[in-house]
Amino acid sequence: MKINILRSSFQTDEFVWKEYGELIERLQNECRAEITVIGDGAPLPQAVPDAVMIATGGVENLFKTLFKGDGPVTLIADGRNNSLAAALEILTWLEGRGVEGKILHGTNEEIVNGIKGGVTIQGTELSGTRIGLFGEPSDWLIASGVDRDYLMEHFGVESRDIDLQRLIEGIKAVPEAEAKKVAQDILKRAQGVKEPSYADMEEAARAYLAIKKICEEERLDALTIRCFDIVKICGTTSCLALALLNDEGIVAGCEGDMQTLMSMLLVKRLCGAEAFMANPSQLTETTSMLAHCTIPLKMCDGLVIRSHFESGIGVAIQGMLPLTDYTLFKWGGPKLDRYFVAEAKAVEMPYSDHFCRTQITLDVDLRPYLLQHSIGNHHVIIKGRHGEEIKRFMDCHVASLLAMTTTSAKQS
Repeated sequence: MKINILRSSFQTDEFVWKEYGELIERLQNECRAEITVIGDGAPLPQAVPDAVMIATGGVENLFKTLFKGDGPVTLIADGRNNSLAAALEILTWLEGRGVEGKILHGTNEEIVNGIKGGVTIQGTELSGTRIGLFGEPSDWLIASGVDRDYLMEHFGVESRDIDLQRLIEGIKAVPEAEAKKVAQDILKRAQGVKEPSYADMEEAARAYLAIKKICEEERLDALTIRCFDIVKICGTTSCLALALLNDEGIVAGCEGDMQTLMSMLLVKRLCGAEAFMANPSQLTETTSMLAHCTIPLKMCDGLVIRSHFESGIGVAIQGMLPLTDYTLFKWGGPKLDRYFVAEAKAVEMPYSDHFCRTQITLDVDLRPYLLQHSIGNHHVIIKGRHGEEIKRFMDCHVASLLAMTTTSAKQS
């Protein structure tokens, strides 16, 4: 995230860094913030910041010069050096122009927590994101769609339809040498290959290269794909493609499931974590097992090349996940008005031929939630304990915008 700090002409950059050094250091370390101090006459940055910190009074006109007409706006002012007075004047100016804004005010701890909770979902984490929908959602996903107009209006997320025929033609056009290189690189990383042939590996590599090319052409930040049509028409799968694209920073999900893709996208932006999109598969009083046929390779300690579970075709990933802490998350509803989050520890990496290839068992009882109030089928799993971070973001920012119905659980 980017934070601009405004100072008056009566002070220097050195004054700002000395006066607010502790707060700036915490914003850099805990919020991954890029800090730019701006005074009168300084070169104006081109990028729109995620927040503007008011360091002194007398910066109201400087803010007007910098303001690009985008909202909402988050201002930071701890009160020293007439900063709160200037922030209040700026906030009133914004409101007079119909621009949503707010001030984060208080101790360093309160300000950092406010930023860590997400500045505003409209203004920072998701706004400007471009999602590609490769085909319609899979037929069995009857409750996993998102109102796309609402998505654009409230979150600034643009969704673009990608004709599957374009992808099919792109797969055919991938040069053999490029496909061979990708296939060979993956084979070097794998601990073993079970069902797929080398020809299967090349076809899966072609699908990856074709999808990646379209992402580059359309400038996509994320995508979801009606993958079973690719299986039927091309005789290959997109499981390997989605694994590699997630590794490369393009958030990629299966089956045209927009709600789960938004869940994956949010944890990527908020927590900086790749997500395993998985099906809840077996539930007991103490554990929950989830499984799917693709997973970001970065999450895995090792991998085995497998065929796709349902079809027995193409290439899928059996990832070996470490037995460590994880967070389970789902953000859903047609207007993204519900969420669930739980923390747990992985207790087993099982394997059964009755489920998708990558399988993980968590020490959390999800039955009361899943069997009575589940938000759809797919849920996402990320490494680490991020429950409080996600819950704070949802409660502080999404709830105020959408009056969300929330459900949360935590397993220590």
